[in-house]
This record gives sequence, structure tokens and C-alpha cells, in this order.
Amino acid sequence: MSRAVRWTGGRAVGTAVVAVTLLSASPPVRLSGQDSQFGIRGVGTPGRWESVRSRSTGGAFGPFDPLSPLMEAPLADIGQLTATAAGGTSHRDVAVGGTTTALRATRFPLMGVAGPVGRRVAVAAGFTTYLDKSWDVTLRDSLLLRGVLQRYTDELTSDGSVADVRLAAASRLSRRIAIGAGVHVLVGSTRMTAERRFDDSSFQTVRQSAEVRYDGLGVSGSVLIGVAPGLSIAGWARSDNRLRAKVAETTSAITDLPRMAGGGLLFAPSPSARVAASAVWRSWSRAGVGAFDTWSWSAGAEFGSRRMPIRLGARGGQMPFGPGTKAPTEVAGSLGTGRAFAQGRALIDLGLERLERRGGGLIERVWTVLVGLTVRP
Repeated sequence: MSRAVRWTGGRAVGTAVVAVTLLSASPPVRLSGQDSQFGIRGVGTPGRWESVRSRSTGGAFGPFDPLSPLMEAPLADIGQLTATAAGGTSHRDVAVGGTTTALRATRFPLMGVAGPVGRRVAVAAGFTTYLDKSWDVTLRDSLLLRGVLQRYTDELTSDGSVADVRLAAASRLSRRIAIGAGVHVLVGSTRMTAERRFDDSSFQTVRQSAEVRYDGLGVSGSVLIGVAPGLSIAGWARSDNRLRAKVAETTSAITDLPRMAGGGLLFAPSPSARVAASAVWRSWSRAGVGAFDTWSWSAGAEFGSRRMPIRLGARGGQMPFGPGTKAPTEVAGSLGTGRAFAQGRALIDLGLERLERRGGGLIERVWTVLVGLTVRP
């Protein structure tokens, strides 16, 4: 019996990996985990490079927000030393194969500090989430051992993420034009675990685990142009080289990362009304078979005084990974507000987002509560 257990346990990781790859063809009995299930077949779920203020407008204000690590050019107008951080709690319902599972996750996806270092130059440093890589998949199957059919449960888990550590600088060349550039270092790790549990308690549970570390590099550049009073346009581009995965100092995988480009339009007809729209393209198909290039869009508005505004927005587009042969889609609506304290030196932002993702028979519906804190000492 012990020989049979060793033989089956040695293949537990491989069996679970194959099962995860074929999620669309053979959905598991139960899905549980923290982050989106649409990142299981790929390298993870891409993060959102937006402050709570920008995310509450659907991401539309991201290209014009100096505290969102999407573009560097808006940093030229930061004015004073500023620190910001954001956190969010998500309640997710995942429906696949006739089964719905409720998941919950709390993340702190953004932290940064920025400020001027000269009359025309500002710099920023911080991190945001590049890829979420936490999930848990459970599968039921059977195996013939010594002439007897034995039922078992395979569970594959991944716990971790990849962070984007950014150093950026921006300069205002003239009253209408600002430019910026950034260097990005991708770092992170995940704890991968595979476990096989037999229904027959006389068989031992077999468990394998490993820590996977990731690294990569990227560069980005952006421009912000004031076309007319109250009207601005923005454009940005970014290129990341590859994501290298290492286990015990040995490279286990190298994945090409996407090139990206995006733009936005901001219209502020009055100090109490601001509307914006943006679009982004990402070449995620470079990541390999089963990955898709994506387009996404967003539109949003902010009304009222900056001491306590009302924000709302919507966004939609595609996901780069997922079950099936077509890129999954997502659509979301959001709203939020903020409150300034201490003569504007402290600001708390609150946001609420409703998100739905669909693809390959998998559906995710997510409520996310967002909290941001900004301090200007």
C-alpha cells in the first residue's frame, strides 16, 4: 500500500496542473480562493493602477491623476510632498458548472509618495499590484489501485502576487505640455501547494509545496497636453520585458509580458464639474497560448467641491486569460466620494464598485469596497 501511495502522490502536482489548464472542459466540483478565477490559466489577474479617486470614476481619471501609477506626466503638477495608500475588500460570487461559491479578499494594492524636487521637476516612488496570483481549486476523481476504485480529492492552491515597484519623474515643459517617464521593477512570490486526499482513510494524504519567485523589468513614458482652457488630453505607453519564475534558484518559466498604450480626455467646464474618458490596449497574447490581446474603456465624472465631491463611472473591456477560446469580458460600475481634513492636508476617499466577468461558462460577480488615504505634510 505504501508503494501505491508514493506513486500517486508523486503525480499529484502534475495531475492538478493539467486539471486547472482544462477548467473550461471539466469544471471542478468546488472553486475557492481569494482573487479572480480568470487568472488561473494564465500568469495571474492583472491589477488596477489607479487611486481610489480614479477607480471610483471607472478609471477614467487615471491618466490625469498624479496619485494613480498609470501615467507619470501628471506628477509635474503635484505641487507638494504627498503620500497615498489604498485598500479594498471584495466579496465575489463565482458560478461555474452549476455551482456558485462565495469568496472574500482584502488587498492593499497601492502605496506611493511623490513631490517636487525643483521648479519644473517632480518624482514619485511606490508600488502597486501587477498580477494577483491567489486562488484555490479542488477537484474530485478516482483511481484504480490494486483492483479497487479509490475516490480522492486533489487541491491546488496558489497564494501570492507580483508587485510593480515604480520610480517615476515628470517635468512641465510649458504651460500646456508635461512629460514623464518611469522605470518598473516587477517582484513577488507565490506559495504553490498540491495535496491529494483519499476518501479511504487508510491511504495517507500526500502534499507537495514550493515557493515560486518572480522578477521582471519595464519602462514607460507619457505626455499630458492642455488643448484649451478646461480641456486636456493624455497619452502613455509601456513595455515590460518578461516575467521570470524561479524555484530554488532554478528558472522554471519565462513569460513574455505585454506592450501597452492608452490615452484619455478630460473636460472641466467649471471647478465643480469634471468629466473624463480613457481607453487602453494591451498585447497580452505575447504571454503564450490561451492568452488574448485586450481593449478596455472607461468613462466617469466628478461633481461638487474638491473637499467633498461625488464621483461615478463605468468601465468595460476584456480579460487576457480565462477558460474557452475567446477573451472573457468584464463590465463595471462605480461611485464614490471623499472628505478633506486638516485644511486639505489629509483626504479620505471612499469607493464602491460592482463588477461582472464572463467567459467560457465561468461568471464572476464582485462587490468591492475601497478606502484611500492621502496625506500632505
